[in-house]
Amino acid sequence: MSESTFGTESRWDNFMEDVRANAAVKTPLEVRGTLTRLAGLVLEAVGLKVPVGSQCLIDNGHKDPVLAEVVGFSNDKAYLMPAGDTHGLSSGASVTPLAPFRTVPRVGKANKPPSPDDRGTLRLPLGAGLLGRVVDSHGNPLDHQGPITNVDIEPMDRAPLNAMDRDPVRQPLDTGVRAINALLTVAHGDSVPTIPA
Repeated sequence: MSESTFGTESRWDNFMEDVRANAAVKTPLEVRGTLTRLAGLVLEAVGLKVPVGSQCLIDNGHKDPVLAEVVGFSNDKAYLMPAGDTHGLSSGASVTPLAPFRTVPRVGKANKPPSPDDRGTLRLPLGAGLLGRVVDSHGNPLDHQGPITNVDIEPMDRAPLNAMDRDPVRQPLDTGVRAINALLTVAHGDSVPTIPA
């Protein structure tokens, strides 16, 4: 057999291992909650058993479902923060957690097995395909240039880098505003808080 045949067999073996790992992860049964309260921008639902950071869809049957994130809980109540317009939502609306994210295994590509802890957490596109594009807070394109390609969908919840492992900040960055340059010096590689007035 030729060397290319062995390479093809190896890729297919890796692909089948990825498919088996994907199928081995247990998917929990879908649990639906009920919207009980809306106070300002905080929604309250009962009947949900999902961790903080999970994404849910709120549907009352009258308009498109509203995406919301679980931001807290108290006893059997879950508190959600909506990512869309809450106009038209009413008490008794159905609250459904998003299904765990599963990547589609591809032949010849390293595939990550799904995490059993991934219960609908927010994932965004990351990669070179975002350069020059305008996206909303969920990674959907706003610039009318078609779908975003050449990106990987990654979870937003990541472990922070240790401050001692980062490169030291050495070179100041000229902001063009002398007051900021003098009193709040910004440097290349520095993290800058943006606080709206």
